[in-house]
Amino acid sequence: MEIRKTSNPEKNRSFKNKHFYNLRDYSLVGISYTLLTIILTYPVFFKIKTDIPGTGADSFQWMRILWYTKIAIKEANLAALTHDSLLFYPNGIESMPFSSAFNQVLYVLLSPFLELHVIYTILWLLTFIIGAVGSYFLVKYLTDNNYAAFIAGIVFAFSPYHFSRGLYFFGAATVQWIPFCALYLMKTVKEEGIKNPVLAGIFFILVAMSDLQYLIFMGIFAGLVFFYDFYLTLRSRNNFTHSVKQIIIKYLFFGGVAFLGVLPLTINEILIALSKQNFLRPNINEIPKLSNDLMSFFLPSHLHPLLGQFTLDLYSNIPSWPAERVNFIGYIVLGLSILALLKSRRKPDIKFWFVTTFFFTIISLGPILHFNGAVAFTDSNLKIPLPYQILYNTIPFLKNCRTVGRFFVIATLGYSVLAGYGFSELLKYKPDRKKLIFTIVGFLLVFEYLSIPYPTTQVSVPDFYYKISNDKDNYAILEIPQNSNAGYMAFQDLYYQTVHNKALVGGYSARYPANVGDFQRKTPFIKELQYYSLGTKDILKEDVTDIGTSVLNANNIRYVIVHKNQLSSDQLEFVTNLLNKTLKTEPDVYDEDGLIVYRVPDETIQPFMLLGKGWNRLENWDGTMTRWISNKATLSVYSGVAENAVLKLNACSLHSPKTLEVYNGKTLQSKQNISTNLSTVNIPVTLNQGKNVILLNVPEGTERPCDFPELKNNDTRKLSIAIQRVRLIHSPED
Repeated sequence: MEIRKTSNPEKNRSFKNKHFYNLRDYSLVGISYTLLTIILTYPVFFKIKTDIPGTGADSFQWMRILWYTKIAIKEANLAALTHDSLLFYPNGIESMPFSSAFNQVLYVLLSPFLELHVIYTILWLLTFIIGAVGSYFLVKYLTDNNYAAFIAGIVFAFSPYHFSRGLYFFGAATVQWIPFCALYLMKTVKEEGIKNPVLAGIFFILVAMSDLQYLIFMGIFAGLVFFYDFYLTLRSRNNFTHSVKQIIIKYLFFGGVAFLGVLPLTINEILIALSKQNFLRPNINEIPKLSNDLMSFFLPSHLHPLLGQFTLDLYSNIPSWPAERVNFIGYIVLGLSILALLKSRRKPDIKFWFVTTFFFTIISLGPILHFNGAVAFTDSNLKIPLPYQILYNTIPFLKNCRTVGRFFVIATLGYSVLAGYGFSELLKYKPDRKKLIFTIVGFLLVFEYLSIPYPTTQVSVPDFYYKISNDKDNYAILEIPQNSNAGYMAFQDLYYQTVHNKALVGGYSARYPANVGDFQRKTPFIKELQYYSLGTKDILKEDVTDIGTSVLNANNIRYVIVHKNQLSSDQLEFVTNLLNKTLKTEPDVYDEDGLIVYRVPDETIQPFMLLGKGWNRLENWDGTMTRWISNKATLSVYSGVAENAVLKLNACSLHSPKTLEVYNGKTLQSKQNISTNLSTVNIPVTLNQGKNVILLNVPEGTERPCDFPELKNNDTRKLSIAIQRVRLIHSPED
């Protein structure tokens, strides 16, 4: 006999009604958080066409990161995701391809329809809306209380931590996927099956796609959840072996999904971190500075419209960056968290969230306790070490995390959960007054976290950059000043590149190799423009005003753009005098934008020289600049045409006569005998058009001054020949 399943109309109708009401409730929650976001971030939404949220600074760099992702994908011949050739021209810089992949992908998808700064603002606003919804779902699951869940959403999404990082740290502001990952990790603990671990893994990937530091923080949180699951299994004492097997299976699925998604995002950073040239690792002295100050947990934000005027001076005592200083928990949140502990401390979930929140709060304080900017206490300068140092030495890749204070983002989620538990307990006192209590607590909470009017920055672009954006030629531009931003380029100049699409000499990056600025530091004429000085004399005898135009043309630099409002009067005078004397052309002046623009004359390149590798430090020998070489050194010579020339220099060997072999590439040009007495040497060389790498080779090798008692010199360097007064004679007139 065939047995057929029959449907129950009443049950199906009830099921559909439940889903309808859930959808309606969740829609109301989403709309409510959207309205709250528009209100609490005022006037960001209303200035979306002209301004971006925050105070500018790194926000301009983040917009460039979004733009560069599209350039690297669509114009592979011009740029690459792992090597940014449009900054620090001509050498480029190794880049982190997916510093915030979620935002980068959405920008690429939305860019055909909206302007860059509008997309940036939309993505920024979504961090509040989605973050609040995620925290709501998490606490709704844990407490089964809509009011408590809504309060928790406010605590997490509109925390002073979030508002403060949102001033200009876009990656750090992208917090919205953290509560979703936590939700499905908690479901993994409480429910059977592999659906929740898989979803937790997917949201873990989204956290990694938000900010790579949050990847590590969320990984630590997942580890705590794993141990919590084991703890509950031990506590239950039911079929321990089977339960452990189920736990291992669940977290293998979670780890497998997370690993497969995260590896492509981080493989470039992993390879750099494992290399000897790990430029991602910050200076150890930066870590205490960028750790949280204990006082910041109890100090209302300086963005608060009423309280900020009283706390601003106190925040100035904290040595961290302004956007990293604020970590106010809120006294309403602290009160609700304490109530949760007092009323429900026996519940395992409350214990877990308390331990987790306390752990991440303490870790965010860094390796040593700070209070009001001080790290030493009592008359004996007592310093209090903290547990972060243990994590620093044990967790892989944590040494690459510079902003330790951002560990507090997980603590912020923890406080939202504890506040949700506490609020659910509070409602039990007056269950018939839920809406009134909700309104009062919500109002007080919002007041403590208030940051309106939220700062915004106008995103205007000078007309000149739109003008050259129509030029389809590939060339570079040189912005002056080059070093106004902690030794690097102004953030606005990075944003202007998203309009003109030309390579920039110099630039800015959060992490960079030590040699990233070598071109600017070592290239004649460009070096003088960077340091506003004709510079320290070196062994190359060249007049920068004679070779400056050739230097720019040889490196395909078509424009020099002077931002006169960013220079002092002395700096502006030096720069304009040098450019006028060198380029011998009238600049275009854009007074409204504060720009003086020089078009580099297209002239035949006159030969000029650059020191390459293998040269020792500069020494002053009775007023003459001198450098030693070891057994090899290089000298780059640029020439506009193929020609014969002469390198004329003064040289002497260290202790015994030596042979100096001179190569252009692999071709031997000349052999010269160098005595121990300083003398003039003329070296004929054949130059090719373009760049010539001249190799100076000493086949006899090196000697150390300390090995010869008669020299009475303790110098342990390996040296061969000293060279000074290098001149390039490239015409009969010379």
